[in-house]
Amino acid sequence: MGIIFKVPGFIIMMVAGLWGFFVSLGIVVDNLGFIGGMIAFFLFPLTLAFAPWYEAIANSNWFPVLLVYGGGLSAMALVGIGAAIDGE
Repeated sequence: MGIIFKVPGFIIMMVAGLWGFFVSLGIVVDNLGFIGGMIAFFLFPLTLAFAPWYEAIANSNWFPVLLVYGGGLSAMALVGIGAAIDGE
């Protein structure tokens, strides 16, 4: 029965993660150019963690932070609810 919560949680996690990564990569490319974007692509966990915060603080655009961290938290909450229902 917990699959009802787990599947949407995993879908949200994948969509928010990929969308957030491409938004973060765009932030890095806009600020550091193509070479910075290439480096950010290979260091994707750091890009996904720090680029949204840079955009929020430097440009007052909080959408990337909400996308990356809000999507991750909501996805983990759904997966956790599904796991609790299944008794895992």
